Amino acid sequence: MIVDGKEKFLKHVIEAIDSQKKSITWKVIEGNVLKLFNSFTAITSSEHQWTTLTFVYEKKTEYIPEPLTILCYDQRYRGSPSQEIENR
Repeated sequence: MIVDGKEKFLKHVIEAIDSQKKSITWKVIEGNVLKLFNSFTAITSSEHQWTTLTFVYEKKTEYIPEPLTILCYDQRYRGSPSQEIENR
């Protein structure tokens, strides 16, 4: 992926799928993100026509900026969590 004009690499695994809550939890296991953060998890959930994306992360230092560029990229390219659940 390209974020802020720079190539970024991200490898993640699905930690949990909850069909009742229509949510999926991804955990980052490799990539550029882990140079800035000790841990990084994304949780998506859907209710009716709304989708919520939550990032849970621990910065390596207090000077690391918030992951807003990742959020902007993710909103444009990630499919619907309900589609992911239906495909399983």
